[in-house]
Amino acid sequence: MTLAFEAAEYHADTQFRPVALAFDGDPETGWRVMRDRVESLSLGAGYRAFRVVGCGVCSTDLARHFLPFPLPQVTGHEVLAIDERGRRVALEINASHAARGVDVSCPFCRGGLPTHCPDRLVLGIHDLPGGFGPHVLAPVGAAIDVPDAIPDESAVLIEPLAAALHAVHTVAPRDGDRIAVLGPRRLGMLVVAALAAARSTGRARFEIAALARRDAMIALAREFGADGGAIVDGDGTSLGENTHDVVIDTTGNPDALALALRLARREVHVKSTHGRPVLGVAHLTELVVDELGLAPLPLGADALPVFDRRPIVAWGVSTPPPAWLAERADVRTEPFDALLGELERSPPDGGLPRVDAAVVGDAAGVDRAIRPIAGREESIVAPRGTIWITPEAAGGDDLAAVVAGSGVRLTSSRCGSFRDAVALMVADERFRDAGAKLTTHRFDASDMNDVFRVARSPECIKAVVWHDGRTGAPA
Repeated sequence: MTLAFEAAEYHADTQFRPVALAFDGDPETGWRVMRDRVESLSLGAGYRAFRVVGCGVCSTDLARHFLPFPLPQVTGHEVLAIDERGRRVALEINASHAARGVDVSCPFCRGGLPTHCPDRLVLGIHDLPGGFGPHVLAPVGAAIDVPDAIPDESAVLIEPLAAALHAVHTVAPRDGDRIAVLGPRRLGMLVVAALAAARSTGRARFEIAALARRDAMIALAREFGADGGAIVDGDGTSLGENTHDVVIDTTGNPDALALALRLARREVHVKSTHGRPVLGVAHLTELVVDELGLAPLPLGADALPVFDRRPIVAWGVSTPPPAWLAERADVRTEPFDALLGELERSPPDGGLPRVDAAVVGDAAGVDRAIRPIAGREESIVAPRGTIWITPEAAGGDDLAAVVAGSGVRLTSSRCGSFRDAVALMVADERFRDAGAKLTTHRFDASDMNDVFRVARSPECIKAVVWHDGRTGAPA
């Protein structure tokens, strides 16, 4: 099978340029991706070809040139497509061994973490051509049927809604919490709606606030379930300090994290993948990709989190580990890069080739834990693990110092369950109508530079690229 087409590639200078692409192969034997008649990517078995109907534009797309993956690339990952049966499908974006149906001994895929498979490609983000082109290759297990009850305008939101639901699950709101969503817009508005849906179950009663720069965004957030909100002027000093138990940062703006940390009493949850340094940490986006957390070092055995086995802790400071930690954990003092190599050569029995937590004393240590080996996209800490900050880090203004001094925990999350997102859209009219409420601009793919120019403007909430001729403002 051969599919030949033209698409717009995104380049490191933030411009789109046309390219001739072709997919040659089949799901059983694999595929060659040809770029201007030269092979640019060889894929193994387990991929299907899909025709793209529409693809949403998100903040990660707009920041793609900052991310640590090769360019140029056909980008776009919020994909609604048609399969070979003519049925609408939403495409999960992680091409892991598990998603491809490949029988290998990957500990991440076997351990229930396929979205963190180190060998995965990512649709429209890492190597795999994405949905701003008319055709894509995606894993055989990535296609989730879209029921007739979900209109196209909302179906392109299944990927970000899944991410929003995962964020709420990770935060796990408590009874009486005040939760702020900072920057409700493309993703943030869905986070507001996901919080409201979680509250409607009655498991916890909590307040939802929208913090935005425009009154219109606060008014829209109320429609999605927020109880109220506040305008963010300048650096947000007028909002005070420690005003909310949890702040969820959905801004896509590296400057917003300082405000989120100032407002939070217990937890800041980061959803932004903007690719830029923040508060002395170069790899904050990679922290979100790996769904890692930052927290003050527990001050005794009673404060140690519960693990299902004796945890492995990478000790990355010069002072010796406390006796209580050495009694409860397998504390490793090798340099992080050497320890990662050792774990990869000889993984723990039945576990991942990573540690459960790492201990560092400054922002540079945070970066070393997230990416200990230059040029490699692996952390020393297992996905969804924690980097602990020693008390000695307090007193400065970088991220490690703020976490150590304030006691606020920083968490993060990335992809979520498409099936959960589809089920919620079918069950809840608020989510079925989300596309009509959020989409302000429709485009075809003929001028992607114009698409991104408009998507970056304050007037645009959600832009969607349609490959079937739909343009202009939604009806």
